[in-house]
Amino acid sequence: MRYAILSDIHGNQLALERVLADARLQNTDTVLCLGDIGSDACLDRLREIEATLVFGNWEVSQWGYLRPDNQELVRNLPPMLSGDSFLAAHAAPWWPEGLANVEDFMNYILQRGVKWQALFPYLDKDENAFWQAVAELESAERHLLFHGHTHVQMAHRVGPTGRIVRLRQPQFILDRRAHYIVSVGSVSRPEDGPGPKYALYDDETATVQLESPS
Repeated sequence: MRYAILSDIHGNQLALERVLADARLQNTDTVLCLGDIGSDACLDRLREIEATLVFGNWEVSQWGYLRPDNQELVRNLPPMLSGDSFLAAHAAPWWPEGLANVEDFMNYILQRGVKWQALFPYLDKDENAFWQAVAELESAERHLLFHGHTHVQMAHRVGPTGRIVRLRQPQFILDRRAHYIVSVGSVSRPEDGPGPKYALYDDETATVQLESPS
């Protein structure tokens, strides 16, 4: 299976179409979107291609502004996807027990008075959250996490001894002895240079490729 994995569209239809066009050229089988979709139009497009979705912090705070049919869809989105070899979430693959949907997340924030970063940490800036993500992979017996939220495309390898290496090449083959934390980048608001970003994952060849369509 070849996956196109994207995140953080923030309502930019043109950027979304650039990514989807590139994904078609890459012969992908399915699209995963990791939240922060940002508009009815973009959500409609993802529904049209039968993309698999999780929610992000935008959906938690803004879902009530969507059309009723899209509100119903977003209310039932999961916070995480679990594949045979990977996990995929907007920010981090964990949250307090008992939270399952956007309403749960919003109520938790409002009732506890916590900042939304408590539920959506930045794995590129929060070392404790990064290592918690690695621990969640180990617990789930997966070796690969895809996430968005940071608006920066990057990948880190955590070796069997715990050594962290940032992978500088855009394509790499997975080592089953290691764990990988892959930030797929932002479709519309990248903070690491112009142009939309997303990732490709081929589970048959165990290959990840970080993409930036021209």
